[in-house]
Amino acid sequence: MSFAIVAMILGFTLIVVKMGLDYSRARLEALPEAPPDATLLVSELEEMISGTIAEAVRPLEHRIEELETLRLPSASSDGPAQTFGNTEDHSQSAGS
Repeated sequence: MSFAIVAMILGFTLIVVKMGLDYSRARLEALPEAPPDATLLVSELEEMISGTIAEAVRPLEHRIEELETLRLPSASSDGPAQTFGNTEDHSQSAGS
């Protein structure tokens, strides 16, 4: 009788292990296979990201440079350059 109990426990254990291995194999087979040339190196990814960021920031850098040149004082005048709005002198009209 003890032999039958040991055989049943061993058989049940083997069935559970086999079912687990079959399930794992089925999951691995279900994964899509990537072609060998579809992988990226870390350096290639870094170059792609750096290039994309530089391309996206370039118009902003140009606009900042334009605004800075407008705000800089001109070489011919003593005061800062007029950048926005009306260029007439409002101090004379305020006193009259």
